[in-house]
Amino acid sequence: MKLAPRIRELESDTVLSLVIRFETILKKVQREQLVNIIYNETESGKTKNDHQQEEIMMIGHCLGGLALLGKGKEAESIFARVAIMPLIRSKVSMGRLDEGGGRGECAGLFSLLDDMSNTISTTFGEILRLSESMFDIDNSMEIDLVTAGVWVPIATALMADFGINMAIFSPGIASILQGNYIAMDTFLSEIASRLLKGGNNDIQLSKHPSIITEKIRDAQKRIYSHPKTTEFYKKWNLPIYYQLRFGDSCSRLNTAINKTRQEGWITEILRTDEDVDKLHSDTGLA
Repeated sequence: MKLAPRIRELESDTVLSLVIRFETILKKVQREQLVNIIYNETESGKTKNDHQQEEIMMIGHCLGGLALLGKGKEAESIFARVAIMPLIRSKVSMGRLDEGGGRGECAGLFSLLDDMSNTISTTFGEILRLSESMFDIDNSMEIDLVTAGVWVPIATALMADFGINMAIFSPGIASILQGNYIAMDTFLSEIASRLLKGGNNDIQLSKHPSIITEKIRDAQKRIYSHPKTTEFYKKWNLPIYYQLRFGDSCSRLNTAINKTRQEGWITEILRTDEDVDKLHSDTGLA
């Protein structure tokens, strides 16, 4: 009797069972957070924290099993598809991007990114912290939910939608492009810290120690080194930004020169005769 086909079949069935279980628990966690269900007591008398602990432990077993079977990428993909993408679709829109300002000004970008990171941290923070604590990122069993499960789908969504892509990365107005760049760069530089800090101290797991600064720093390094981050930074049309700023500076300089030619040397800074006398003595200008 050949064992190899049977072993492969058993492995496939196990992976399928873990995947289905992982998806089911993620959807349950998301649903509970979205409808703001308050767990007073379950039928067995368990408190809200006990219930959460059960869910987190089951997710830990699913992640551990998938990693052991070499299916870490599938776990990352499932988390991105089931947990993060629905959240992104519910929050990212042109209307939300322009909230608080005119059309195309992206005045709501800061608040949008802040809202997304807070929602992800609140809903899935315990899962992210558990995953970060369970796996040694340097070995082949790595599951990196922070990078592949959160950052990659966010970056992909912002770059894939044509309207949002143009509004954020190529607005055509230097001040808006600068504001967008600062907002996105700040979000990217703080994402690991915002997702991994905190947590429910009442939930204690043997494989879930507190996330230390070094872990957060390592997670942030992985984000910066990911190919999607390189692609993301290449999207910024910085040569156009510098041209816009150069044109703006030249325009202001030309306006000042023309005004000086027509009206003489005038400055609004000088308010007293003493200021004028000092300018004359220092530079010879009147």
